[in-house]
Amino acid sequence: MVKQQKRNKSYYEERLIQEHPTIYADLLDGKYWTVTEAAIAAGLKTPRTRLHELKNAWLKASMQERDEFEKWLLAQFGMKTPHPSSAGAKIPVAIDRRLQPWAKSRIKAIMAIRNLQVGDVMAEMGAKRRNPSLGQALHNGSRLQPTLLAALEAWLEKNKHI
Repeated sequence: MVKQQKRNKSYYEERLIQEHPTIYADLLDGKYWTVTEAAIAAGLKTPRTRLHELKNAWLKASMQERDEFEKWLLAQFGMKTPHPSSAGAKIPVAIDRRLQPWAKSRIKAIMAIRNLQVGDVMAEMGAKRRNPSLGQALHNGSRLQPTLLAALEAWLEKNKHI
């Protein structure tokens, strides 16, 4: 498998030098404050939107913070997020053996909070650490085996306090 290249400051700076020398010169002259700003001006990057920031914050939020936010949404706009709250009705983790969006975000949030890799989650569920099923389901929408889905539901229940 090909290792994915890092898209960091030096990567974009090198691309600016090679592909957009005038914008790089403007960066050096102080027209742009950062390499990111210059890369956006050159069309190499897109700016992060408020939606990007909201999604990122939601994934990093604790269950208590999510519940408080849902209460705020309900009070402000009379709407609730599609995420199942801890007190709500049981919503299926998967439909047609494919993970629901709320389940994907919840699994990723638990993994981020606990600093886990997909293999660690698989091991906690009693599966082989190198089994790619969960990773493929999270990233590609692949189907999961019924036994793995049952183990995942138990794992989510066990980690509901996180």
